[in-house]
Amino acid sequence: MSEVIFDFTGNPFVDAGIWAISEWVGKRPEELDKMDMMGIIDEIVELYLTPKWSKNLYQIFPNNPITNNAVKDKKERYSSILRELVEKTEFIGDNGNCIACGRRNILYRSSKDKIPLTGSKKLINYFSFGAEGADYCPACAFAIQFVPLMSYACGNMLLLHSGSKKVMGRWSKNIKKNIDVQISLKEYTGCPNEGFKNPKNAIFHIIQDIIMTYDERWVNENPSITFYHFTNFNQGPSLDIYFIPTPVFRFLTYIPQHEKKEDWFRIVRKGYQYVNWEKVKEESEYKNRENKVYNNLLEGKSIIKYFIDKKTKEAIGGWELISHYLEEVRNMDKKRIDSIKKLGDEIAHYIESMDDMKMLNRLEMASDYRSFRNILRIIIKKRISNGIENPLFTFDDYVTYLFPEGNLTWRETQDLILFRIYEKLQPWIIQKGNQEEIEIQEPEEVEEEE
Repeated sequence: MSEVIFDFTGNPFVDAGIWAISEWVGKRPEELDKMDMMGIIDEIVELYLTPKWSKNLYQIFPNNPITNNAVKDKKERYSSILRELVEKTEFIGDNGNCIACGRRNILYRSSKDKIPLTGSKKLINYFSFGAEGADYCPACAFAIQFVPLMSYACGNMLLLHSGSKKVMGRWSKNIKKNIDVQISLKEYTGCPNEGFKNPKNAIFHIIQDIIMTYDERWVNENPSITFYHFTNFNQGPSLDIYFIPTPVFRFLTYIPQHEKKEDWFRIVRKGYQYVNWEKVKEESEYKNRENKVYNNLLEGKSIIKYFIDKKTKEAIGGWELISHYLEEVRNMDKKRIDSIKKLGDEIAHYIESMDDMKMLNRLEMASDYRSFRNILRIIIKKRISNGIENPLFTFDDYVTYLFPEGNLTWRETQDLILFRIYEKLQPWIIQKGNQEEIEIQEPEEVEEEE
């Protein structure tokens, strides 16, 4: 039998607790022993007994000795529970009936006062086989007692879980720094709380904080990251799960090294809904508004339209940044990206050389695939009448790269072409005056011009 107590289980509560203990005692998770576990008890119980931490604990472990008003000797009662769990902890074995590690046996079932979201013994309706509580071994149950140290207050609690030791290690360091400041100042504010109520916005804030704080080669990291937004309140426990796709994480780690990284914040800013930016004075006035950029990244939807500003006819971030997004997150074929870029360049050259701002307006206002396709046809005819012999695009380019799914992807192609035209013609557009009134044409009007 090995003499290792903790190994990661895949259970977010257990793993978070292991990381918290490890960061607190300054050892790697696999090096932790019973002395480390015993040594942390007094400090943590003292911390939990402070008013703000006690309030957070009520949301995670209702009715445990810290949060149950009927318990008078809270410190001794909770400490004795933790010490008992340590004393009964065994090294990892080959198998067992613990539902977290599967490598040790349980001694008794635990309920929601010790393990979040496991029921309260008597309320068995929604639990497998009507069991009164959940089967956790003493070591895993002990680790879970340190989940509050890794929790982020965001309305409910937000818990990060990843198989990446680099991500979890950096996040646990961030959390420990926050607690160290509380202890040194003797100002106990509870779980980190930066005023976020919108969990999706908080998730991207946390990831950005980790990426920006630590100078790591994140590009080589391919983590699976999940956030659990939960409460274990007696009245209405709940759980929402948010999965961060690995390509999204990899794209976010690419941004800090990009020369136009500041433009990313403009793109994110465009994603906030119903914000009057002329009246905004501080971040707190919009940070909890719904953000379509974040939502779309979580839901696998495109954010291409947020890279362009049709009002000012401006491309935000540059072609290099958006093409990296297309390849990394949208999994777009590089030949397709290059074909769209080439078409955008050709149309930009035509518009500038023919001084045809109206054509740019028409490309912007096309509201369906038929209209947009017809405008391209008009450009082809005008190029030919002006003596330009090389084709705007080939048949293969059209069906394979520009509109591979026809009507399904035309809007994506339209936005990318406009992005490239704006980028190429920005000086010309400024010279022409980008506040010119845009002529709105219905699709039928365009058809008549053939």
